[in-house]
Amino acid sequence: MKISDSGRERIQGYEGYHDPLPDGSCKAYQRVYHGKLDVPTIGWGCTEGVKMGMIWSRQQAEDAFSKELSKFEDAVTRLVTVPMTQNEFDALVSLAYNIGIGGKGKGEKPGFSTSSVLSRLNKGDRVGAAKAFHLWNKAGGGVVDGLVQRRASEASLFQKPVSAPSKPSMPQTVSESKEKPSRSKVAVLAGSAVAAVSQVASTDPVGTAEQALSTGNRVRSVARGSHELSMWAFSLADWPYLLGGAVAAGGLYWFLCHYLPSKQGTPS
Repeated sequence: MKISDSGRERIQGYEGYHDPLPDGSCKAYQRVYHGKLDVPTIGWGCTEGVKMGMIWSRQQAEDAFSKELSKFEDAVTRLVTVPMTQNEFDALVSLAYNIGIGGKGKGEKPGFSTSSVLSRLNKGDRVGAAKAFHLWNKAGGGVVDGLVQRRASEASLFQKPVSAPSKPSMPQTVSESKEKPSRSKVAVLAGSAVAAVSQVASTDPVGTAEQALSTGNRVRSVARGSHELSMWAFSLADWPYLLGGAVAAGGLYWFLCHYLPSKQGTPS
């Protein structure tokens, strides 16, 4: 297969033409991502045989881009063992162009040939393959926003039908999946609740009418946090999270229903 004109333009849009010079030519460059220097690159993301100091005319950049693109077209055609639509092929070539073909040999870097995108697709799992695009989002050891955006765009193209289905394939009665809360979400929520408790405990709960109103607002905030924390906890399948959430929620309940009322009943 060959990439479509729109697929070619899409890759050029992702890569950009760098580093441009006033006369329309371009020079080799290197970028730093998370403290690590990327490989020398020129034109529309060309890296093969590129060395710093090189200068290409725009025509040289076009020719080199076509040559590299052909290499990735051939690789995707050879490695994918199931039929592909044009959109699937364009998305896969774009991915391979960016991450490389890769290999399993000694000293070879991971790439398209070793990716879960390819392995899932060849097993007929197109949904899983589309999700696996998003795994390739790091450079220099850290996530790069540009890669996150590119992978989302490629995955969207991969799943885009080339033509309308002959039979209805979109159900209209759709429900929401319940996502399991992550450790980080629970930790943030618990931390916010504890901070709110500390803020209320450090103030005079009686005071003037204005202070009382402010305290009431903080108490309502803590109560909401306690309720939300307990809901998060009971939605978790892992018992350590459940126990931790229950203890934190119970502590907040004791503070609001026992400790605070006793303090409010004490003369200032």
